[in-house]
Parts: sequence; C-alpha cells; structure tokens
Amino acid sequence: ILIMGVPNVGKSTLINRLVGRKATNVGNRPGVTKNLEWIRINDKVELLDTPGILWPKLDEEEVAYNLASMTAIKEEVLDSEDIAIYIINRYSLTKIEDIVDILDEIGKKIGAFRNSETDYDRVYKRVIKDLQDGYLGKITFDNIN
Repeated sequence: ILIMGVPNVGKSTLINRLVGRKATNVGNRPGVTKNLEWIRINDKVELLDTPGILWPKLDEEEVAYNLASMTAIKEEVLDSEDIAIYIINRYSLTKIEDIVDILDEIGKKIGAFRNSETDYDRVYKRVIKDLQDGYLGKITFDNIN
C-alpha cells in the first residue's frame, strides 16, 4: 500500500497508527520523511511511506500561502510576516482598518513587547503557530460554495 500526499499532513502518523507502534519518525514540519521506506504491517501487507510531494512550481500565490500557513512547505520559502498577515486577513476584520493596529493588539494580548514596542516577529510566529495548533478554531482556506 502506498501512502502519499503533500508534506506534513500525517502520512507517517497514519502508518504508525496502522502498525500499532512507532515505525516511522514524525514531526510537525515538512521534510521529516526523507526517503521511501517500507513498513510491514503483517505477513501480507506492507506500507510504503513517502516524503511529501508538491508540484514543482506554485503558480498561484494563494495556494502557496495556504500551504505555508499549514506548514506544508518550509518556513524559509515565504516570509513569516507575509504568512501571518495572510492568515489575519482571512478574518475580514472591518473594525480595525490598519493591519499594524491588528498586529499591535495581538502583541498586547500575548505580551510581545520589546522596549515598549511590539515585537512583530514574535507576533507573526505566534499567529502562524496558533493556526497550526488549532487555537484559531476550525477554519479552512478553501472556498466553499
């Protein structure tokens, strides 16, 4: 049985559950599985764990931000500031018009200050982590009609 999908969606975790033991390494980041690996479930079934796969070029910016928001692509590919602002803008906040005001408000709530100024880098990382950890609730970046 071949197990494949985009990076960081739980392929190795699924295999470990099916096998009933830690047969593969897992991590909350893309690139943990680096090679093809056969794992035997029983004498009749073997699973092939694969590294995550993506198309070679992400032509649509929205697709790239969706994948980056959920750690399907490495953090180095897109700037954390851009990812955090993308996530925040998905909420269509109309009461606060300036994104800096929103970032400052988040900074106040999480105590992200240095020398009486918002530590924006810390805010960006927190917004991304909160989304990935489920603290922002059940949300989707897909358009559902």
